[in-house]
Amino acid sequence: PRSDFGQGARCSSVSLYLPYCVRRPRQQEPEPRTKQHAIQMPPSLLCQPPQHRPAVLRSTLLRLALRCGRVPANNLGKGMLVPGSEVSRQADRIFRVLSVGHVKPGKGGAFVQAKLKCVLDGTIVPHKFRSAETVETVDLDPAEDYSLLYTDGGLVHLMHGETFEQIEVPREAFGELAVWLRDGMSVRVASRQGVPLLFTLPPRAAYEVVETRLGSREGKTDASKPAVLSNGEALRVPHFVTVGDRILVNTEDGTYYGKAGPDEG
Repeated sequence: PRSDFGQGARCSSVSLYLPYCVRRPRQQEPEPRTKQHAIQMPPSLLCQPPQHRPAVLRSTLLRLALRCGRVPANNLGKGMLVPGSEVSRQADRIFRVLSVGHVKPGKGGAFVQAKLKCVLDGTIVPHKFRSAETVETVDLDPAEDYSLLYTDGGLVHLMHGETFEQIEVPREAFGELAVWLRDGMSVRVASRQGVPLLFTLPPRAAYEVVETRLGSREGKTDASKPAVLSNGEALRVPHFVTVGDRILVNTEDGTYYGKAGPDEG
């Protein structure tokens, strides 16, 4: 079966990473992080913190954790996940299919023109697949709902919505989405063999405006003005937005969506 993150998923903001993940037993006092808490991988792969790992480490973990299958290039669809080995030599990257187009030129064989997005750093990559070839795709376990408890020392603490099991993953695991993390936020996590790999945020989240200038009627062609949010991120907002307003931001691209209601988070 394909991943829950295919076409039509409610959440739109996604990041994938091989985390240095620690799972804590339920209803137990916190304990120092040790190897026995970590995922069951060769000890040599877990002896270093994430920021010191060589690129080959993430590549090795991906091969251990992911289950892949092959589909005809003509069957590629929006939302499917493709390993970096199919696109470039970056085997430690995963790409999401944003769009596909079937092209039959006057000369030469037909091909599939795909627009891909790296789910870790957001890089957009156009790529051609020959119609006659098969493409490897990533198959993850069904996504599960977690709540973001808090962030401490670069680690994000998540709690499962049903079992209340807590896991810790590095903030860097969320890639470009890390700036939109907020306590109490709902996060969908897709894993493979118990390893959290894919993180999806709600499509919109609310933040307070902490800095912006007063609206002006000068330059009528400019319908927006710069603003800074409570998480430190800058974006452009309509002139009627003032300091102290809570606004909704599209977590996919960091753009203004609208003013947030009292119960919108």
